[in-house]
Amino acid sequence: MKPDSTIKTSVLIDESSFDALSHEWDELLEQSDQHIFFLRFSWNRLWWRFLRPSDSELFLIACRDEEDHLVGLAPFYLRQRKTAGIPHVRELLFLGTGIYAQTSEYLDVIARRGYECAVADATAACLGSDSNWDRLCLREIPESSTMLSHLVRALEEDAQIEACNRSCYIDTTVEWESFKSGLSRSARKNVLYGTRKLFSKHDCRLKRVETLDELDPAMDALVRLHQARWQSKGEPGAFALTNFEEFVREIARASLAEGRLRILTLEIDGAAAAARLGFQDNHITHAFQSGFDPAYAHEGVGSVMNGLSIKAAFEDDYVHEYDFMGGSEPHKESWAKNYKDSVSLTAIRPGTRSTAYRNLELAKAVGKSLVRATVPRSVRLAGHRLITQRHYK
Repeated sequence: MKPDSTIKTSVLIDESSFDALSHEWDELLEQSDQHIFFLRFSWNRLWWRFLRPSDSELFLIACRDEEDHLVGLAPFYLRQRKTAGIPHVRELLFLGTGIYAQTSEYLDVIARRGYECAVADATAACLGSDSNWDRLCLREIPESSTMLSHLVRALEEDAQIEACNRSCYIDTTVEWESFKSGLSRSARKNVLYGTRKLFSKHDCRLKRVETLDELDPAMDALVRLHQARWQSKGEPGAFALTNFEEFVREIARASLAEGRLRILTLEIDGAAAAARLGFQDNHITHAFQSGFDPAYAHEGVGSVMNGLSIKAAFEDDYVHEYDFMGGSEPHKESWAKNYKDSVSLTAIRPGTRSTAYRNLELAKAVGKSLVRATVPRSVRLAGHRLITQRHYK
């Protein structure tokens, strides 16, 4: 299908053009079905500033109507993929993806309501006329996306869809007591009883960051407690990733100013022992990062903090949904019965580099199978640790 001739597209590749979109970007988002925190301008601008991969450049596709209003936006960037240091394929990805740590979820091409079909066609036509990319790799698209079917149709036979992620969430519009009664017997005993026991043994205070003066101490506690928890398990912790702490501190500051930040700390006997960082937008709280003092692990402080954070969401009239993010681990499923699935959308542009990429991926898959079959697990794990350490400070 030919794109709507009234929709004009432009590819923005410099940061000044990125900055110039700031007000239009969020206005468009709020008039779309893609209204989610991780598609906000401030999140993506700061992600690009602190976490963009090397050998990458912006590739934002802006779609405008005949009156020059922004009606669609594809928040892409272009990355040069390498194997053994040799460049071989140029990939288009969503901002917020393509790095070692997963930071963003529920991503999509943004379209003003009523323009979904036209924006998908215009985006596909723009991609078709640009020879600077070889592979489109769009991860974390909600399976329920109103744009997904339009994008698949517009990309025609080149598009492939695969399962990507599953995130648990809680409907907080019901009464707290009703929600608790629906928990499993073990969950009620382990978490709710554990909370009463902890509060009876210690002087416990739950605090929420409300002002800028409160932000830095809470962030200091979050970083310290997160790192302590994971290092006690022999893992480096997310804040050891290069520039990750700087990114999180800046987005927390920006989100506080925008009224979208939720940081809770639990003080035990006068010292911060647990912290939870979340972001709120469109009536959803996203539980982004947490940490607790391993000294209180035997008292279940992590589970207690989880329960307190969920209860606080129930008590906030603005919040309709508490989203755990980052997969469906057992401790999340003990709280949440609901989940959302996301998919990845990929397409390969015909050409020599794309053919070479397909052959390389096939060879890698065969190589991995041979490694799994012939190399001892201990050696494979040691190699994985070495690869992992390259991404940390």
